[in-house]
Amino acid sequence: MHTTEIGTTESRLGTVKYVRLRKRWHWNPRKGLVNLVLLMFVLFFLLITFYYSATKSQGQALGQSITVEKGDTLWDIALHYYPQADPRRGVAEIRSLNNLKTAIIYPGQILRLPY
Repeated sequence: MHTTEIGTTESRLGTVKYVRLRKRWHWNPRKGLVNLVLLMFVLFFLLITFYYSATKSQGQALGQSITVEKGDTLWDIALHYYPQADPRRGVAEIRSLNNLKTAIIYPGQILRLPY
């Protein structure tokens, strides 16, 4: 914030008005450092939030969804939906798309399949 002071001085040619701006705030290094750290924390949090929300939304519009039936395995699903491709690649893509750590699937589970 700035304050404005308007003053007048008289000279031989007439009245001259001048404006002098004066700062009302001073930089406090301790508060400034705390504010900088807080700003960096908020930006880091927003960046991480956007990153994870973007990675989760990738691939949701692609492919189709199936419901696992009793006795199904990833290998059988890959053979059925990708008969011309190597089933190992199909299993790897299904696991990656569905964030599966192991190849274990359960009846009733919904899996997304890549194109």
